[in-house]
Amino acid sequence: MKSLSKMIKYGKKRLITAVYAVILAVFLILCIKFIAGHRFLQAAGCIMWSTIATYLYLIRPSSPLHGIFAYTEDKKKNLRTDIAMTVIMSVLILATVIPMGAAPAYNGEYPEHRNQYELLARSMSQGHLYIDYDDVDPRLEELNNVYDPNERWQAGVSFHRDHAYYKGRYYMYFGVVPAVLLFLPYHILTGGDLTTYHATQVFAAFAILGLFLLFRKLTRKLFPSMSVMLFISLATALSFISVYFSIGTPALYCTATSSAVCMMVWSLYFFVSGVFFTEGSERKKQVVLAALGSLFGALAFGCRPTAALGNLVLIPLCAAFIKKRMGSDDTKKTGKMIADICIIALPYVLVGILLMLYNYARFENPFEFGQSLQLTGADQSNYGSFMESFSTVRTFNGIFINFIGFHPIRGEFPYAYYNSAFVNFPILLGVLGVFVKSIRKRAGEAGMKFFMGMLFVIPFVITVVQIGWAPGDGSSERYRMDIYYAMVLLAFLVLGNAIETMEESDRNKISSFLCLLCLAAVFMGMMFLLYPDDYNYTHWVPEGLGNWEKFIMLH
Repeated sequence: MKSLSKMIKYGKKRLITAVYAVILAVFLILCIKFIAGHRFLQAAGCIMWSTIATYLYLIRPSSPLHGIFAYTEDKKKNLRTDIAMTVIMSVLILATVIPMGAAPAYNGEYPEHRNQYELLARSMSQGHLYIDYDDVDPRLEELNNVYDPNERWQAGVSFHRDHAYYKGRYYMYFGVVPAVLLFLPYHILTGGDLTTYHATQVFAAFAILGLFLLFRKLTRKLFPSMSVMLFISLATALSFISVYFSIGTPALYCTATSSAVCMMVWSLYFFVSGVFFTEGSERKKQVVLAALGSLFGALAFGCRPTAALGNLVLIPLCAAFIKKRMGSDDTKKTGKMIADICIIALPYVLVGILLMLYNYARFENPFEFGQSLQLTGADQSNYGSFMESFSTVRTFNGIFINFIGFHPIRGEFPYAYYNSAFVNFPILLGVLGVFVKSIRKRAGEAGMKFFMGMLFVIPFVITVVQIGWAPGDGSSERYRMDIYYAMVLLAFLVLGNAIETMEESDRNKISSFLCLLCLAAVFMGMMFLLYPDDYNYTHWVPEGLGNWEKFIMLH
């Protein structure tokens, strides 16, 4: 019986290899045929599908790659993993940032109202905070409610859309931090303007870098049974999910969001490093890392406040920090701990004061970011406070649409449109593992149970705030960028812990399945971006969609 079982197992392996070889041969023949017919897009598509077939072959449950762990005691093997991670990460960054310059509506060829960061940098260099337009329509001041789009339309006034307007002047209501960090220095140094999408490229690239480094650190410390193949697949797919939407519409809206995501990713990296992966006796190192975490977390509020609500992780992080410090023999003094907490909190205080001064200088209100003063498609001046605009029904519907809503499959290429978070990317369903007892137990042993619980709560908190402060149901894919970074981090933690709690016989099968979900996430993200929407590349260049169809569908 044993010999028969071995023969069947061997036969399966040979069959899988034979099928893979046939598929490659078919694509090779098609590729040669397409090249001979000068159909180079289809030939390139054959190469892509061959690469996907190769990936599927490599992640099969019987693949020996599942036995190569992402972290071992062998420094040479770890170095190979780091090199592989760096190469894949670099390819992902290039594949993310290069296409951002494709759409004329966002690359500076057709600026319209997407160059506000550039204009604000000019204004700041001239010593004022308003955007100095020379075509301000004086009739705006004669309206009863300038923020009512219907009244503006009926009066026939001209205005700059998606700006804050106050006492006859235009202001940018998007967060000022990107302007201070990138646009103003560039303008001062060169005398020119940094085209807005370039800033999004920078923030997206650094967000991907931060996530890869964070995932690598977590794997080294917590997940010794995770294979290199699974680690790289998860890191690639989850990092891509966090920033992918900014590829299609990279200027202005996504500049604000990608900058906030970048700040939050690095905030989490430093906080996790300082709180969970240092000893209680390493006082200076803990304080420095945590202070850097708070600095980036504070800056996120000056990029996009809703995305910055991820700073709620400070609650479990602070609890873990105090617990670790109280358990250290040389730092039990309460005075020292209070002093350290004050140092860590200082960036929040300083950045908060600066942001309030910035708001007061513009709108004579330290708590007004410009949200209620927008000239946009809805009158947001009437929303009032969050509690006044809160609706149980609208909130429930918004949460439903944001996480599990589904759009019907379209009948034409690219067939799909943005759905909800879990439908877009099923790999994110891994966050539900926080309710699995074995995963919670292992997370508790690492001191991360409370932290992971808060990561689960944060996307819902952000969604509720978005619904209360935005028109509609607050569930567009652009808004989901605010929550993806928290969801992908939690998904990685849950899936990593799940792998560690499995029997070795099941680990390869589950790893193979997760790698498949990672492939689906990257592929579907690409398909979503091809849908003509909001003046993205395929919207502005319709023939480009046809070229992508030839590439993917081999038509």
